[in-house]
Amino acid sequence: MMTKEEIIESLQGVKRPLIKAHDDISAVADFIEARLQTEKEFADSWVYGTVCHALGILEEQIARISNQLTKLKK
Repeated sequence: MMTKEEIIESLQGVKRPLIKAHDDISAVADFIEARLQTEKEFADSWVYGTVCHALGILEEQIARISNQLTKLKK
């Protein structure tokens, strides 16, 4: 069985690459946003929608891990 410290270390090890992926995908979203000019283009862009969806999923996972870490550190 893993110790509390090992669990914290493992969660932090998962959280770091998720944050990096979020930063990388945010850069892609910024790149796409710079090229979309109207609300209709934003609405019609399935690539932009996919990127935003991926960012949302990453944000949820990062938040869940952060909450678990907070509970473990108490």
